[in-house]
Amino acid sequence: MKLYLSSKPIPSPSDLAALIGKPINTISVALLPNSKDFFAEHARNYLVNDFVAYMEQLGLAVEVVDLRDYSDGDALKQKLTSCDLIWAMGGNTFNLRYEMKRSGFEKIIRELLDQGIVYGGDSAGALVAGISIAGIESADKPQFAEEVVDEGLNLIPFFFLPHVDSPGYAHVLPVFKRLHQGSGDIIELKDSQVFIFDNNSHRIITA
Repeated sequence: MKLYLSSKPIPSPSDLAALIGKPINTISVALLPNSKDFFAEHARNYLVNDFVAYMEQLGLAVEVVDLRDYSDGDALKQKLTSCDLIWAMGGNTFNLRYEMKRSGFEKIIRELLDQGIVYGGDSAGALVAGISIAGIESADKPQFAEEVVDEGLNLIPFFFLPHVDSPGYAHVLPVFKRLHQGSGDIIELKDSQVFIFDNNSHRIITA
């Protein structure tokens, strides 16, 4: 199982390529945009298209996979099976986590990772990979999601918190630590860092 988690979008393309085991210009990406669902449609489309353009500039082949289009985990799994990388965008963590539950993504992601597909995400997309997202509501808006899902995907055996050196997140870390104290280790990631999980070994690199 391999994951590439960051505060900012793909700060180290060479490390991502090394993790996947393919040159960056041969990697296919399924992009999950659902952390942006709270935006008006025209704004959402702009942000998603801008992110697609950014990834394509890196050489990645990108297809947007909107979880709102799926209610059957089997159909979603079939759609995602052929990609090298599943990338979840940053935005509203609760929007993203709700759609991961409703669409059946949470039930199929481990099987996809066991097949060799890599999960990546920035900000909200990284947060949901951990044990729980409870506590992030101090910086996010759970009210934007149709249902609040606090549990993480548990892809890594840690709590995960990005942006720990960002002034806008300064108030989040003590809340998050107090809530989860004694329940497990918290990975604290700066905006310039990447957390790489590679078959039970993990490391933090500075891009």
